[in-house]
Amino acid sequence: MEKKTLEYLFKINDLQKTKRYGNYPQFSESTAEHTFKLILMIDYFYRELDLKLDYQKCICLAIYHDFGEMDLDKDVDIKENIDKDINANKDIYESKKIKELSEIYYSPIKDYYKEYKEKKTEEACFVNACDKLEGMIHPLTVNTEIMNHELFATYADKAIKNYKKLMPIYKQIKDILKTRYEEWGFEWKKEYDSIFENLNDK
Repeated sequence: MEKKTLEYLFKINDLQKTKRYGNYPQFSESTAEHTFKLILMIDYFYRELDLKLDYQKCICLAIYHDFGEMDLDKDVDIKENIDKDINANKDIYESKKIKELSEIYYSPIKDYYKEYKEKKTEEACFVNACDKLEGMIHPLTVNTEIMNHELFATYADKAIKNYKKLMPIYKQIKDILKTRYEEWGFEWKKEYDSIFENLNDK
């Protein structure tokens, strides 16, 4: 077995040490934790909705969708930049990391990463929608106010519009979120529910 294989096995261990980019302390989790939960969600919805997608591709897209975050907390001062709009810098970092991992260790990483980012396949849209749902569910399990609540209220709207089969569960999540907002003293604006308008006409 090649030396790079062993190096790769050690390298992916960094996923459990890399805190997800932009996490506030009260919602902190590693990239590995997030990815594992996403895979569980994908497996559940795949079977629950009796989807006719490429199951293996869905799982692989989930596995590698955040591989670019590896070592991110070592290379970027998250605390210093947490309130700044530096998504562009994050994308640059991730692209470089994906290129490095693909060229040195395992070439399919870049293909799955590219497909996920472009969202041109049904599998990619499904995984992206699940990813956004997981991102909403995690903070809702923590009994504390959500930062950037106006952005969070519509966080998954675009992804769900691209994969409407998850609309019913998204409606349930939004109903819980609305109750939480009322408890925290945040206004629940009408546009937060606009995604559910005229569903029967589509």
